[in-house]
Amino acid sequence: MQAATGVVFRRTAPGQSLDWHNAPRRQYVVLLSGPAVEIEVSDGEKRTIESGNILLAEDTTGPGHISRVIDPSQERLSLFIPLA
Repeated sequence: MQAATGVVFRRTAPGQSLDWHNAPRRQYVVLLSGPAVEIEVSDGEKRTIESGNILLAEDTTGPGHISRVIDPSQERLSLFIPLA
């Protein structure tokens, strides 16, 4: 069991990618629907997150990560679960 402080649902506009950024807090990110997202971290490692995948985002300091949408024609629906 892990304590959470709430949940956030977010719609992301088609084609939206984010250059280098940090997670605003430790949180689980669940891609609910929409195109896959490629996550690149500072050492060059890349992972593809697809609908139904869960990511623990905890890079709140340092260089952060890049989020690239795979199919820019569709919006994404994500669930964020901030950890206590």
